[in-house]
Amino acid sequence: MAIGSTLSWELAKLLGSDHPYLAPISVILCLQSTFHKTVQISIQRIIGTIIGIFFTVLIGSHMSVNGWSLGLLILIGCFITKWLHFKKVVLHQVALTILFVFVFEHQTKHYARDRMTDTVVGIIIASLIQLVWFHLLLRGKQQNS
Repeated sequence: MAIGSTLSWELAKLLGSDHPYLAPISVILCLQSTFHKTVQISIQRIIGTIIGIFFTVLIGSHMSVNGWSLGLLILIGCFITKWLHFKKVVLHQVALTILFVFVFEHQTKHYARDRMTDTVVGIIIASLIQLVWFHLLLRGKQQNS
């Protein structure tokens, strides 16, 4: 997790992110005990992030930042997510993405782009770490046999 966080932060910065902390968040959230679980959580994170960004940029950019607007956006975003029959993990990603994009996009105007790019960077790093770890474990088992 530490190596993945370091690598994803630096790669996000290299790609021009002003919010490189978003990449390690994806590593930390998506790195699971198996490659399959990592991929599964990663897909759910990407779906939730895409829905949250799309919805917030489409509607939230026309609203003032306050608790009532935030609550309405999260309510509608989560309703859409449930209506599309996504899992609870996706619902949480939508709500978190709406919160952060709604607040920070009004301040920086490129937070949404960084959120998407850095989420993908973190997911790729988490998946690569899982692949390397799986390969090393498999190699260790073969040598012990």
